[in-house]
Amino acid sequence: MAQAKRGRPKTLSREIILDAAFRVVDADAMNDLTMSRLGRELDADPSAVYRHFRNKDELLLAMADVMLEESIQEYTSLPATDDPVERLRRMCWTLRRSYLRRPGLARFVYFRFTGGEAEAASVRTMLRDMHELGYSDDESIALARGIAEMTLGHISMTADSLALPRKAQSVELEMARTYYTYDYVNPPKRSEAELREAQLVDGETVFSTMLETYLAGVVAQAPKPVQRTASRRATSTAKAAPRRAAARAR
Repeated sequence: MAQAKRGRPKTLSREIILDAAFRVVDADAMNDLTMSRLGRELDADPSAVYRHFRNKDELLLAMADVMLEESIQEYTSLPATDDPVERLRRMCWTLRRSYLRRPGLARFVYFRFTGGEAEAASVRTMLRDMHELGYSDDESIALARGIAEMTLGHISMTADSLALPRKAQSVELEMARTYYTYDYVNPPKRSEAELREAQLVDGETVFSTMLETYLAGVVAQAPKPVQRTASRRATSTAKAAPRRAAARAR
């Protein structure tokens, strides 16, 4: 009697398929993420995948919601604060970290609504913070969309930079750093891991400037006086954490 293949799941589920999809993406094989490839990964007929996901687009949106779940989990694990501005800051940084752990996937989904619970929780949290600052419903929506789309847009720029060939990445990074102000010098030789971290740290520096400028505007125009209770240490921790995550990013 023929033996069953080891590791083959008896039945497929959305969770099992998503785990397999992330294994493919985490192996830097985003371009290989197809229903056929998932079938091979799961040792199953690709038609079985379609019973849980109608198409690749639905699968990608489910994967995006998993990244949003990771963002929310990190956000809720941070020490509590009564400062709505600090909460907004944390939400943006945790979102950035979560998406840039898988930059190849982020490039495909950063601009999409997932319609999932994690996305809804993220949006409602930001709206609550805007309301706490005294903004109306319409103002809160506009401001929350603004900060979210700014964050996601910069995630896309960083992810696109990480997808460039190594030589092009090096040139782009040095051009950004000198920015037609300082003399351009030939980029130093870096390993792939060193270049990836340099790109991430450079992106974090620019994103921090963008985020703090936006938050300063939110505070300046807030209908209610803003009582800042967050410590500078908590703020600096939110900014420094991406550097620790850089080595783990794929």
